[in-house]
Amino acid sequence: MRYACSLLLTISLFTVSARGAVISIDGNSSGRVFDGVGAISGGGGNTRLLFDYTDPVRTQILNYLFKPNYGASLQILKVEIGSDCDSTDGAEPSHMRERGEENYGRGYEWWLMEQAKIRQPAITLAALPWGAPAWVGEGKNYFSQDLIDYLIKWLKHAQSDHHLTIDYIGGRNEKGYDCAWYKKFKTALQAQGLSSIRVVASDDWHPGRIWAVATDMKKDPALDTAIDIVGGHTPHEDGYPTADALSLNKPLWASEDHFDQDAMCKVIARSLNRNYIDGKITATIYWPAVSAIYDNLMYSYAGLIKCNQPWSGNYQLSPSLWILAHTTQFTHPGWHYLDSACGYFANDRSGSHGSYVTFADASDANYSVVIETVDAITSSTANFSLSHVPVKALHVWATNLNSKNPRDWFVRQADLIPGDGHVSLTLQPGCVYSLTTTAGQAKGDAGPPPPAPFPLPYADDFNGPPGHLGRYFSDIYGSFETAPCSGGRSGFCLRQTTLLAPIPWKKTGNLPFTIIGNLKWTDYRVSSDVLLEKPGAIALLARLTGLSYQDTPNAYILRAADTGSWAILKSTSKNKESVLASGTTKPLGTNVWHRLGLTCRGSSLTAEIDGNVVGSASDAGFKAGMAGLGSYQYLPAQFSNFRVDASP
Repeated sequence: MRYACSLLLTISLFTVSARGAVISIDGNSSGRVFDGVGAISGGGGNTRLLFDYTDPVRTQILNYLFKPNYGASLQILKVEIGSDCDSTDGAEPSHMRERGEENYGRGYEWWLMEQAKIRQPAITLAALPWGAPAWVGEGKNYFSQDLIDYLIKWLKHAQSDHHLTIDYIGGRNEKGYDCAWYKKFKTALQAQGLSSIRVVASDDWHPGRIWAVATDMKKDPALDTAIDIVGGHTPHEDGYPTADALSLNKPLWASEDHFDQDAMCKVIARSLNRNYIDGKITATIYWPAVSAIYDNLMYSYAGLIKCNQPWSGNYQLSPSLWILAHTTQFTHPGWHYLDSACGYFANDRSGSHGSYVTFADASDANYSVVIETVDAITSSTANFSLSHVPVKALHVWATNLNSKNPRDWFVRQADLIPGDGHVSLTLQPGCVYSLTTTAGQAKGDAGPPPPAPFPLPYADDFNGPPGHLGRYFSDIYGSFETAPCSGGRSGFCLRQTTLLAPIPWKKTGNLPFTIIGNLKWTDYRVSSDVLLEKPGAIALLARLTGLSYQDTPNAYILRAADTGSWAILKSTSKNKESVLASGTTKPLGTNVWHRLGLTCRGSSLTAEIDGNVVGSASDAGFKAGMAGLGSYQYLPAQFSNFRVDASP
């Protein structure tokens, strides 16, 4: 039913009702300080395609994420410190690929943090690495002095190059922790004039591990001093803080929580309230902020906004965005919870009747209540008594979680007028409500252009400034960025620049590659000028569909080596490569430009080198998919004059 929450929302003067207990909103109630609600850019290159949008659409998306009282109004932005390894759905570039090699303009996380600060100067910035370049700890010892130096350089250049102050930083995502390292890291931060940056640990997950660091902190005063925030992942799934964690008198964070495009909006509505009710967790940071990745990647459905069509400008707002708004537009970091008005209706800790949390500002001049009835099956009455808080009109907003109609999300209701310090309202099942004495909340009304398929034919000569990502290309492993061409060619090309396998976040193959295009492309020819800087093999990919967790693509591949050997391969997500055809032609050598082409027409596959057909094969396994570029064994290689043309 359209506007179900608002049509059935009944507001009346307080009367004691058998259907609902009286909840005390007492401004003198104790409660922990609220630290904010945020989202993560990183952990899989999930923001990649947002960067390629153009204005005014890109501004619309950024406003929905960060602009106060407009959309999600994010209060925390957490970003990945890239390492050229795939941290879920893609790789983000490292600022220091080799010892002594530094570039603090790579990627898009700097840009995103700058855009967030423009819209919300008070936003909290947090950072975390997933992996590290091969030189860190000689590729064997992640928690090393090298890592400390690596992170401190990133933090300092955030300030000097981008005028960004990072507020929080962690050691590694979901791969355990090293107590001695955290103590050394804290000492190094202080010695480098970065003592204002607070350390989060251990960003782990799984029951039994998520809060393990708290037990070590309790035993070790030096470790307790080194760690400012105890952060764990998905506490609503893996367990709320232990007694040791609660006893530390430290802020407890859900430093990564998960959500999906549609199905998880109810999980978010629960967790935003229940993380505090059950665990005294004062900040929740959701992964990922947006879904700006191609649809063949694992988590293409997740995020506050789906924005993976920069060529058309289309984007889609998730209902999850408005669930966050029910908290972020009604309270601010620095407010505090009122524990007397945080709990479960009917005192049912299963949450089957819903939950509520209440926030007050530092002076108790304003307060807000957030209510969810996700699991309720019948309506209920909420009765509130007010003391030591201002008795004035409460503005009410509601979202119907059972509706897929955006007009039922984040809808302004009639005001509540307390009578004699009391108020009651009838709540409908499957809804979220926000009640507040504050003003200014709003629902952004910008709309996207219609969707359109990736354009075909498509061409790119990569003739842009150095150090940039290839437009619409999404790196899965390794790093492909614009660089001056060698081999006697002027201008710029796309270069695979990761020369050694990074310390990985997950297992991966030996083919750094980047992808582009449309999963529905069927018959086409992908071609590119290529140059091998060192002996080895280079690759064109066609009809690429899904990827395994080990980054092995379902695709046809033309592999060409400096020796002149070539092969048409069928790569599968089971980490297998089948040779469909192979042979030898004139050696390609190194530092010499050549042109490769791979044509797919029905079940026919044709390989070309320098305009000559060198071989063909027949296979009907992959009927459609994207294109891509790659180089085996982290070979430094260059690409120019890239094209995808429909096959006649």
